[in-house]
Amino acid sequence: MLVLGRLTLARKVLLIQVGIVLLVAGLISATVVSVLARLVEEQAGERALGIAQAVSLMPAILEAFGEPDPPATIQPLAEAVKQAAGLSFVVVSNRDMIRYSHPNPELIGRSLKDPPPLEGAIPEDDQRPLNGESLVVQEDGSLGRSIRAKVPIYSDPSHASVIGAVSVGILVAPLQDRLAARLPELAGSTLLALLLGSGVSFLLSRHIKGQMLGLEPAEIAALFEQREAMLHGIREGVVAVDRAGQITVVNDEARRLLGLPQGIEGWPVREVIPDSGLPRVLRSGKAEADQSTQLNGRAIVVSRIPVRIRDRLVGAIATFRDQTELEELARELQGARSYADTLRAQSHEFVNKLHTIAGMLELGWHDQAVAFITQATREQQQWIDDLPARIADPRLVALLVGKASVASERGITFSVSSRSRLGPTNGLSEVLATVTGNLIENAFDAVEGQPRREVTVSLGERDGEIRAEVRDSGPGVPRPLIGRIFETGFSTKGTRHGPRGLGLALVKRLVTQHGGEVSVRNDGGAVFTVRLRKKVAKDASGFSRETTATARDADLRADDELEARIAKGG
Repeated sequence: MLVLGRLTLARKVLLIQVGIVLLVAGLISATVVSVLARLVEEQAGERALGIAQAVSLMPAILEAFGEPDPPATIQPLAEAVKQAAGLSFVVVSNRDMIRYSHPNPELIGRSLKDPPPLEGAIPEDDQRPLNGESLVVQEDGSLGRSIRAKVPIYSDPSHASVIGAVSVGILVAPLQDRLAARLPELAGSTLLALLLGSGVSFLLSRHIKGQMLGLEPAEIAALFEQREAMLHGIREGVVAVDRAGQITVVNDEARRLLGLPQGIEGWPVREVIPDSGLPRVLRSGKAEADQSTQLNGRAIVVSRIPVRIRDRLVGAIATFRDQTELEELARELQGARSYADTLRAQSHEFVNKLHTIAGMLELGWHDQAVAFITQATREQQQWIDDLPARIADPRLVALLVGKASVASERGITFSVSSRSRLGPTNGLSEVLATVTGNLIENAFDAVEGQPRREVTVSLGERDGEIRAEVRDSGPGVPRPLIGRIFETGFSTKGTRHGPRGLGLALVKRLVTQHGGEVSVRNDGGAVFTVRLRKKVAKDASGFSRETTATARDADLRADDELEARIAKGG
């Protein structure tokens, strides 16, 4: 067993198959020899019985029983029959078991009850023919073991009385010698079967090895364990189907995302996940990447790919990712990019201003340098002083101040409408910042290279609804594309700066998830409008109240502060 354990699978299969062939060939050969031996013995017995019956009916034999010296007639006839039929002996005896014929003439006239010592005991079967029975037996006699047929001799055709018996024998040894002479043919057939079986076993072992890509069972088991660990360890749901559209693989994440029960392997995917799209991929043979869909009440991003082995389509795989997780990652990425752009813009702008101030000082223009510093400080301070008074959300204010720096660095005139007023957003701060930031960045890209580069943001609320509007002076959105502008991956800007078509799609999904609306129109450029319904806030007493009163108070305070600054000339 230890030696067998070290062999490759192909050799194991070959040895096992050869062993099976040897066992089967040996069993078949032994069975054939045994069956042939029995057939030969049966045929010999039937032949002996027929001859014995013929001898018992010979008229000369019957007449000789009435003569004074029966052996004188019967012995020659018996010898003639023995020689003609190739028998070992023909023995005729009377009712008293006195032999009238025998291959050994010395035994003629002697009784079967008194045999010589070499002949052994008298078989009980010698008495049965005298009782009218015919039988075939194997017995050991003076000539060796033989197949004997014993029949009664009747005095007349009516079988009125038994007057003697005929025993016809065929020695077993010559029959076995004839059967042994045929054994080489049987051995040759067995050897040929062994060779053919070994050849088929060799081809089978090679076929199995090829089907398993040359891998051994231990390697296949290791790969299977790794596959299971990988499938159930990844954070994407995976569902695989075969060519007939029946589910073959479902990992834990797919069960969680889609609410699938255990034991669905082997079920048609149309019945379990009607909107999976896998049957469509099986028909077309084309991959479908990053498509948004609704499955079991969840917003899911699905990628589908056909599976081909040796250029033959054998199935398809779908991967599922919760869209909420993707949106969180996109928001984090957008925030990081916005923060980096703001820092870069402020750094660039600060360096430029430092260079300007340094030049003025070197030229001795001290007054101009002071005025320049005062002007730069006033512009930045205006944003810092003005926006918090009109917009209560710190995250949104920080975003707008940062975008102002980016716009200044890119040479874009960026402004927040003087009519913008926005109170607390009641949990919509992150969503509103993400949506507004994406729309502003999209507007910056739209005015790039335009003669007039202006971007204006308007924020406000009315009747519990927040409204954000981003207007640019770009070329606008072509009318045929307005219906597709919010699709994932769709963009009119190309891919020179990396993947496009994500920002507006993210805006659309976020606004829709929070029960809002987003639209676009052309009015001297593109105008994107977002409407979000504010959540109901609760006061300390637990009663619901709308935040419009807070917004109105903020508006009044902002108006007073704005009027005061105007009166002071700032």
